[in-house]
Amino acid sequence: YIEREDDAISQHGRKRVQRMMHYHISLRPFTATVSAPKSKGGRQNSPLVSFDGITVPDDLPTAPPSRQNSGDMQQMMQVVNSAATSAGDEEDDDSEPFMCTPKSFPPTPTSRSNVLARGFRFSEDVVFLARDQLRVHGGLDSDNPQTRAMARALKEGSRLAVFDINDPTSGVALSCGQHVAQKTGNDYYCSTRSMIPILRNCYVYFEMSVAPPPNNSSLFQLASLSVGLSTLEMPLNALVGQWKGSIGLCTTGQILVAGQWCSPLDPLASAYGGNSTVGCLVCLDDESSFETWDGTMVT
Repeated sequence: YIEREDDAISQHGRKRVQRMMHYHISLRPFTATVSAPKSKGGRQNSPLVSFDGITVPDDLPTAPPSRQNSGDMQQMMQVVNSAATSAGDEEDDDSEPFMCTPKSFPPTPTSRSNVLARGFRFSEDVVFLARDQLRVHGGLDSDNPQTRAMARALKEGSRLAVFDINDPTSGVALSCGQHVAQKTGNDYYCSTRSMIPILRNCYVYFEMSVAPPPNNSSLFQLASLSVGLSTLEMPLNALVGQWKGSIGLCTTGQILVAGQWCSPLDPLASAYGGNSTVGCLVCLDDESSFETWDGTMVT
């Protein structure tokens, strides 16, 4: 058994293999030579010749099986059976592969639960990704020209209407095909953005749903959330609406615009929490822009 120094698997293929394995294994190509065991009669089988890791016997019959009679076939089956019997006699019970637990499977219940949960999340992401891809292909055949243009832009840019996983933040975990965002970090604020921007000079509608609180937490308090719009200049450790050029609707019903709070007439009417859905209708009109001290503003 000799390993070569070159790598025959790409980086993407290596990640796919390591996703299914629980321990580190070598992925380098290797050359292995296998020697045949002796038969029961004491006569050693035909010598073997190695061709770069592929081992074949010298006296391998060259005629196709259809030209061999039944006697030759029976003789060959006896030789194979005798070799298999001798190999089974030489092995002991400890080397039997079916009597041992696979070492690649985690031994503790916690590690097994983590591995199974990771596989479940991966399968869930694949299902959501397939659904989103089918929606894009369905939009290419739509009767609405704007829907066809948007579906064509998503297909050419390899983008979907999900949260952007490439955002440089470690405080938000994405799941369900990047449709669900959950705060996991210790930062005071953690934000995430959509993968596709808001189109200009047209009406764009999107929704954000808040997950219900856990059933086993009676004293659970909903975290402060803010749903809105921002530019790429806003850092992801800031609350949307706190940065200039951003606006957000908080769970208290107040509107935060460029760091300034704006209370509506009835904040309780616009407040939201668990099991709530916030709908936003946006229209960015370039003709309604005007100059301010903070730059150009678009209404």
